[in-house]
Amino acid sequence: MSAIKALFGMAPTKEKNGTGYIPSPLGRKFGVDKVSGFKHTNFGGKNYTGNKKVLVLCTEERYFKVTNGKQFSTGNNVQETMVPLMHLVNAGFNFDVVTPTGKSAILEEWSVPIKDEAVLKFRKENQTKFNKPLSLKELVNTNKLNDESDYIALFLPGGHGSMVGLPEDENVGKLIRWIKTSNRYLVAVCHGPAAMIAKDIKNEPNPYMGYKMVAFPDKFDRQSPSLGYLPGQLPWFQCEALAKEGVTVINDKITGATHIDRKLISGDSPKACDELGKITVIELFKELQVS
Repeated sequence: MSAIKALFGMAPTKEKNGTGYIPSPLGRKFGVDKVSGFKHTNFGGKNYTGNKKVLVLCTEERYFKVTNGKQFSTGNNVQETMVPLMHLVNAGFNFDVVTPTGKSAILEEWSVPIKDEAVLKFRKENQTKFNKPLSLKELVNTNKLNDESDYIALFLPGGHGSMVGLPEDENVGKLIRWIKTSNRYLVAVCHGPAAMIAKDIKNEPNPYMGYKMVAFPDKFDRQSPSLGYLPGQLPWFQCEALAKEGVTVINDKITGATHIDRKLISGDSPKACDELGKITVIELFKELQVS
C-alpha cells in the first residue's frame, strides 16, 4: 500500500534536513497555495499613525508526534502568518512576534507560497522579528502585559505547530486571559485557536466560553492522513478541545469563512487570510476611531 501511495504522490515525504515528514506531493497540491489570496486594500485612504501594536504568538516547536510515532514537520503556516499581517502593516500597525521562551519562531517552509512575490517580500523584510522574537515568559514575569501595554490585539496564526507546546503553556493561558479581561482583540486562524485552550488558573472557565468562531474542522484533520498530508493520525483535535472549553466552532467545511463574535475574530483556513486581515483592520479602525 505504501508503494502505491508513493507512486501516486500520496505518501508523506521525509524532510531533507531533519527527522520528520512533510505533506505528500498530493497533500501539498491541495493544501498549499503557490499564490496567496492577498489583495492590497487602501481602506478608503485611512491609515493608523498611533502606537498600538499587534502581538503575534508563534510556536517554537517544529515536530508534532502523531499516533503511529512519526514526527510531522510543522510550525506556523507561512501564508496564514504573513497575509493578515500584511494588511495590518499596510494600514499603519506595527507588530511584535513572541514565542514561549524567546526561541526563534518556527515556520513551515514547505507552506511558502513560492510564486507570491508580495508574501515573499514581506517575509524577507520582517524575518528578523521571527528569528529573534520576544519571550512570553519574560513578558509575564516582568508584568509587561498590563493596562498600559501598547498591544491592542493578539494574533494566533495557523499551522499544526500551534497545537504543540502552546496549549499546555501556563503563560499562554495568562496571555489569552489578559487579552480577554483587558478587552483587547483576539484574532485566530485555522489551527491557531488551539492555543486558546491553554490554562492559567486550574478549574477556571475558559475566558472565551460561550463564544462562537470558525477554525479548521476536525473532520479534515481526520481525513488528511489518507492524502498523506499528515504522516499519521493526530493525537487530539482542536475543535473537540475547544468545545470542551465552551467555545463553539460553527463551520464544518473549508470555504474561506471569517467570523466576528465581539472581539474574537477568526478565519477557517489559508483561504480566509485575506479577508481576515481586512476585517481585523476595519475592527481596529473602529476601536481606535481612525478616520
